[in-house]
Amino acid sequence: MKTVLEPQKDVPVFLEADVIVVGGGPAGIGAALASARNGVQTVVVEKFGALGGMQTHSMSSTFSLIDPAIQGGIITDVISRLREEGGIQRDAAAKTRHAAFTSTNFDCEVYKAMLDDMMAEANVRLLYHTTGVGAIKENNVLRGIFIECIEGRFAILGKVIVDSTGNADIAWKSRTPCMDDGHGRGPKKGRHMGFGCRFYISGVDEDKFAKFKKENPEEWTGLYGGRSLVTQAKADGRYHGYRESLIIHTGRKPGIAMIEGFNYPLADGHHGWKIEDVTAGEIDLRKQVWSTFKLIKGNIPGFENSSVEKTWTIPIFRDTHRILGEYILAEEDIYTGRAFDDSIAVSNMGPDIYGPDGEHVYEVVRPHDIPYRCLVSKETDNLLAAGATISADFYAFAADRYCAPSMCTGQAAGTAAALAARLNVTPRKLDIKLLQDTLRGQGARVTVKDMPESVLGEYETRFEKNKNIADV
Repeated sequence: MKTVLEPQKDVPVFLEADVIVVGGGPAGIGAALASARNGVQTVVVEKFGALGGMQTHSMSSTFSLIDPAIQGGIITDVISRLREEGGIQRDAAAKTRHAAFTSTNFDCEVYKAMLDDMMAEANVRLLYHTTGVGAIKENNVLRGIFIECIEGRFAILGKVIVDSTGNADIAWKSRTPCMDDGHGRGPKKGRHMGFGCRFYISGVDEDKFAKFKKENPEEWTGLYGGRSLVTQAKADGRYHGYRESLIIHTGRKPGIAMIEGFNYPLADGHHGWKIEDVTAGEIDLRKQVWSTFKLIKGNIPGFENSSVEKTWTIPIFRDTHRILGEYILAEEDIYTGRAFDDSIAVSNMGPDIYGPDGEHVYEVVRPHDIPYRCLVSKETDNLLAAGATISADFYAFAADRYCAPSMCTGQAAGTAAALAARLNVTPRKLDIKLLQDTLRGQGARVTVKDMPESVLGEYETRFEKNKNIADV
């Protein structure tokens, strides 16, 4: 690749803060609120115009497997606030321990406005339409980040940086050791999950559609259906997609249907952080969406007068970069429900893997701990990771990248960052017992060792009943 010399220049310092949170998705939300509530100056750098990350910009407006015995603290505050403001559309929390997979769905427009309010109440400073483009690094210590926005290029100085970008942007661009491995075994070893999306259709006659499904039980089971329709459309060249059936959600808003299940597979040697692959994925996903809409509108009763209401701002990214931490959470850890002495969060999520050839597999695991060492960079000081950026192998990542564990690791990272800033120590040197006690005082669930045997027994029953299920 050719290179050119970029002129050297002084970069003005936009502001200074105790804690800089880069990325405003679920992990960044948890980190920012936790940091500010622990009494330190906190700034969030977000490249779009609202918080929520893929929950809002990809319209993945879901918290999966919510259970008060597993998650607590900030995620409880967020969901309770959504209920108060009428933002919950479907609440499945009560079924969590008895079903393979449940989700609590919400209105992402209510969510965006609500999060603005919550950040203001906590005195978090927000910088929207601002991208963290690099790190200010001295030896192996981060001192801040470079940002770019409509005003130009600036620096933000901080004591601790939380990388909650979902793809380890700050870690990777600061040349902090990162992992970018894909599938860990078999013929797909080294290959990566592709991109996903969902879209909304308006003008739906829900009663007519429900009647049609009831009259065709061999084709429609729950959300899934249209297998013979999809098969024939593929054979005729009228359908561009990878799944064998349609996934149509109704009942969240009158006359609105949400369609999901799309995937853009990545061939060997391609990656979710390569811009040409991302561009190709965007184009292909739009082809999938429009061929699906035409198929639905032209063939399924209830959709005759429908139109595409909304598509994504960003696709659903899956595996890209993750930090190399002091510990790598492993597949074995999440299946065995391993406990750790330095645990800072509990997860009940299993690997949800969109395979490189379009296949989809979800597996049930036992509740498992996430150790603090997964949030701490192995080599770079003053850097913490949260959410999909934490140190985990491919299978553990495929589980704990989800919104609920991400918000919980975000709370842990934000709390650790605040404590480290106040005590003037690096996150690596932070007293883990102090961190755990602080998190417990905030209502967070820290380790499976704190969970009642009766709850663990329910999860064991769920595991034995549902392990090794596929294609939910």
